[in-house]
Amino acid sequence: MSETTQFRVMDFDCPSCASTVERALSNQDGVEDVEVHYSTGRVEIDYDDSVADPDTFEQTIENQGYSPQPA
Repeated sequence: MSETTQFRVMDFDCPSCASTVERALSNQDGVEDVEVHYSTGRVEIDYDDSVADPDTFEQTIENQGYSPQPA
């Protein structure tokens, strides 16, 4: 079953920063779609909850050097 979660990341410096986070999240098992909006800091993740572990999403964003907050 597909689920969606959102974060807010307000410390993006440039569009390529947002692309880096999008690419890292897209590589997570079970992630079906990721949209990262540089200008608003909104990160939306669609995932298969039988495969993905949503607890890892926040850590994945932090590993890229950013501070996610639940939206």
